[in-house]
Amino acid sequence: MAYDHRRVDALRLGLAAAAEELRGIRTHDPAAIDVMRMLASAHRTLAEEWLPRVQSILDSTAMTLCVRSAVGVADVDQRPAFIEIRDPGWVTPADQHPILGPQVPGSLTFDEVAAQIRTGVLIPMAAPVDANGRAGAHYTSLSFESGGQKIVGEQDLTSNLLKVIDFFSDGLPVGWREHQTLTIYYLSNARVISRAHVLNAYDRDDGPETVPGQTKAAFVSGYMAVVNEASTAEVSFAIGPDIQDPTQGFAISQSLSSYSGRFYPDSPPDFQPVVVERPNVGAPTWTFTRSNGSLVEGWGTWGS
Repeated sequence: MAYDHRRVDALRLGLAAAAEELRGIRTHDPAAIDVMRMLASAHRTLAEEWLPRVQSILDSTAMTLCVRSAVGVADVDQRPAFIEIRDPGWVTPADQHPILGPQVPGSLTFDEVAAQIRTGVLIPMAAPVDANGRAGAHYTSLSFESGGQKIVGEQDLTSNLLKVIDFFSDGLPVGWREHQTLTIYYLSNARVISRAHVLNAYDRDDGPETVPGQTKAAFVSGYMAVVNEASTAEVSFAIGPDIQDPTQGFAISQSLSSYSGRFYPDSPPDFQPVVVERPNVGAPTWTFTRSNGSLVEGWGTWGS
């Protein structure tokens, strides 16, 4: 069990004061012999049993100096999850006091991550290099291949104005729908690849060519904050006299989607040169550059 060191120390001081007061009580009245025996017994209990026990808790380093087990293996912080897996019928109440020692990676809530991003506690990974629109200049991209990810939480960022426009788009000849969502993930042991490119003409589907010999990779864990933007333009055309009849018309719609984001690693990544690119098992979950718009279909912009 975790404990508050200050509260335990306050208990020690209170026990010591109570023991001292009991020791100082004196009387020579024969009628108070039984009462004095009870007071003496209480003094011995406090001074010889409880005070040494409380002092041993304060002197112990078990809760402040410990070696954490691997992530996913039950220890002090992970015990509730471990019990739930082992005995699904058990119910474990949440501890009202913080657990001392290192925090389990990925245990922050959505609000805690957002607050630590705002206050600068969480430091983002260095941004990709930007070509700043100069033809022939080098720039880099960051691709994340998630080894394991979980969603920490989501938040709707759509403005009230866009929600009103979306509402009134129903039934109008011309409509516009736009939604923005912030999603925070925790990536565990993800592979991030930094590639260098040259700003020149390329196919948006295939992407730019990679500069040989400048690819680097690292394995990282941390929080990924991604803002997804989706917009749809709708135009309806009537082809019959009854414009209220949906069967006497047709609609054309065009949808666009993009995303931007930043990654906040638990520790700075150690990028190492990649001599031979391994075959792509699947497309990376996210690829970022610092351009104002995504350079390639499926790429996003660094910064959210």
